[in-house]
Amino acid sequence: MWMNRHDSVSDEALIEEIRRGDRDAAACLYHRHINRVHRICHRIVSDRSEVADCVQEVWLKVFRSLGRFRREESFVAWLNSIAVNTSTDYWRRRKRHRDRVAIEDAQPESLPSNDPIGGQRLDDMLVHRRIQQVLEQVSVKQRTALILRYLEGMPLPEIARVLGCREGTVRTHIHRCLLFLRAKLAGKRKQ
Repeated sequence: MWMNRHDSVSDEALIEEIRRGDRDAAACLYHRHINRVHRICHRIVSDRSEVADCVQEVWLKVFRSLGRFRREESFVAWLNSIAVNTSTDYWRRRKRHRDRVAIEDAQPESLPSNDPIGGQRLDDMLVHRRIQQVLEQVSVKQRTALILRYLEGMPLPEIARVLGCREGTVRTHIHRCLLFLRAKLAGKRKQ
């Protein structure tokens, strides 16, 4: 585990140290929040091969924008905003350039068919793949609202702030996304 003298310091104090040129403080802030940024990018971008680039872009924006960070804001909320907006932009760019998104490919030949655990993993992977495919069809705001609420556990006011809309609009995005997801998944089973 990566540790240094800054580990017990608040994010805001680290930012002040970074502004004074302390590279250890920057590394500490990065290591403290890298998993959160990676998780958000992975869930929104959904293409493993592009997540690392997206994460790197987020951190470049964070460190370039620290001068604009206001102490009265929550750093985590500010970071979430940058991660969501960067991931969303990344997803939109990718969507424009490709007809079909490469989603974590299940490799049935790698899992023995007579292995009940392997069979369950295959089923889980196929369900996950189908959900990702359906989520690719909804608007980016609906998809992002659903991901932030149910996968990241963000409260509605923070999601509203990140998406730049009202809480009621966030609820609508989530509701419509869930309806679409249910209809598509139910339709798939009937076929």
